[in-house]
Amino acid sequence: MLNLITNLTHKIEDRAVRAGFAFRVASGYYRDVIEREATLASITKDDHILCIGGGICPFSAILFHQRTGARVTVIDNNAACIPKAREVIARLGLADFLTVIHQDGDCPDLQFDNFSVIHLALQVSPMERVFARAVAATAPGTRLLIRRPKKYLANIYCPSFTGALDDKPYTTHKSRNIGCTLLYIKQDGELNGDN
Repeated sequence: MLNLITNLTHKIEDRAVRAGFAFRVASGYYRDVIEREATLASITKDDHILCIGGGICPFSAILFHQRTGARVTVIDNNAACIPKAREVIARLGLADFLTVIHQDGDCPDLQFDNFSVIHLALQVSPMERVFARAVAATAPGTRLLIRRPKKYLANIYCPSFTGALDDKPYTTHKSRNIGCTLLYIKQDGELNGDN
């Protein structure tokens, strides 16, 4: 089921990439989500954000930079997305601020230590393992933003965090498949996300 939603998302993004008007409309879908997430995590121009899961058109990464001025690195495990995402970023004149890399968020070689904010897209899979890897490899104070689907859509996404993060700060989203975004801050002495 996750492949179905990922494929549908790629088709929508691919059409948005090819038409400027469609891009503006599609980016509007994410605009208030990013506003809420940036406020929740207190993101500033001094941050370096790692977006895990960017797709063909990395709307979230683009909007994070436009909203905050932060540098953003996007990774996606679908190699076909990378050239198109780079093309979009270049067309928008943002290549100096956004980098797109073919990488899997679950790869043991992924380096997290250069980032102050880690953002996990809704389609990240396996979500809990990517989250645990990020927490284990980041410095104390690193902020992790984790998107969660609306409850009635949870079965089409990778299962995530059966209550483990329910006490963390969050922001809710309306009229979307994203139900909320949780904020997790890495603590001193924490090795594997147990806190």
